[in-house]
Amino acid sequence: VLWWWSRHQAQAKLISIGSSCSYPAGSLLREENYLRGEPVDSLYAYAMTKRMLHVGLGALHRQFGLRYLTLVPATLFGPDYPLDGRQKHFIFDLIDKIWRGRREGAAVVLWGDGAQKRELVSREDFVTAAVALADTQENALINIGSGKERSIRWYARRICERVGYPFKKVSFDRSRYVGVRSKRLAVGKLKRLLPSFKPAEIEDALDVTVDWWEKACLR
Repeated sequence: VLWWWSRHQAQAKLISIGSSCSYPAGSLLREENYLRGEPVDSLYAYAMTKRMLHVGLGALHRQFGLRYLTLVPATLFGPDYPLDGRQKHFIFDLIDKIWRGRREGAAVVLWGDGAQKRELVSREDFVTAAVALADTQENALINIGSGKERSIRWYARRICERVGYPFKKVSFDRSRYVGVRSKRLAVGKLKRLLPSFKPAEIEDALDVTVDWWEKACLR
């Protein structure tokens, strides 16, 4: 991608999507920390690939003056997520397990203790912010998120309420993989650059996503 950009589209600004996984484990997820320390071991190769793309963009900017922008979203979600069997982000895995639990009358088992926290941003909000930043910013890395996180237990309870599944039937397997305890992006830079950006309330966006998932699975 970098080679093709520099040879064939050098006049264009290349906008790449980074990953919150690239931040070093245990650090504040602030832009200046993106290349510091070691990412979590379980996502190391993916995280380092994303880092190296950002490093390559910066190198071509310094050497040839090419323009770029790296945008790092919180976990993206919303209607029209691919249902072709690829690996799901945690929120779609939760929706799927709880929806199937209701449909089949089965217990739902989630990994960890449910206290680990995650941040979501709807794809519509991400695109809105990305387009605005593409028009005004360059040669930078910018987090895009709400700056708010909820526990896995909170997400599970909300989904249960939406699909009509009793939350008391959900159990948590503390022996399984948990991942990092918190994964909230620092969004101070985003707020300075786009003071009018107001992401949708997570409750509303999650309800819309769950409703879409149910209809899509019943087709």
